[in-house]
Amino acid sequence: MLDVAVSEILMREHPDRSEGWLTRARASAVNRRALVERARELEIARWLRLGRGEQGSQRGPNPSLLANALEALIGALYLDGGFEEVRALVERTFGPHLVDPDALVDPKTRLQELLQARGAPTPEYCTTAESGPPHAREFRVAVRLDGRTLGTGAGGSKRTAEQAAARDALERGAP
Repeated sequence: MLDVAVSEILMREHPDRSEGWLTRARASAVNRRALVERARELEIARWLRLGRGEQGSQRGPNPSLLANALEALIGALYLDGGFEEVRALVERTFGPHLVDPDALVDPKTRLQELLQARGAPTPEYCTTAESGPPHAREFRVAVRLDGRTLGTGAGGSKRTAEQAAARDALERGAP
């Protein structure tokens, strides 16, 4: 029911968007992380009967438990009140959080999609330097296309440095 309600809201709010965009927006709205955030906003945990292990946890209930409880609540609401009630709840709780999925895409993916759309080959990420002790490494990475440096970045892991290099390339207006 949640997927259907979110899809309906997105199609109503964004009738001009492509099917792919709508699918990505729905997926970002109903993924596990988003469900946990909505469950916390609704303070669902206070209505759950938890075992001793969960009660004693400083972090509160397991995130999966919160997400599952929210989905169960939506199912119960559907059985008791029908789809209109589900839609109203979803509109109130998820509506303000429905965002442009393209804004959620990491810089490395965005750069690759941009280059692919222009018919360019996949960019190459090259580690140009490593420094610091083993427990606090610093990596410097360059993203290159056809031997040309598009951007550079640094970070505590190669992945973080690659993301920073892609972000730099996008900010510079990579091809």
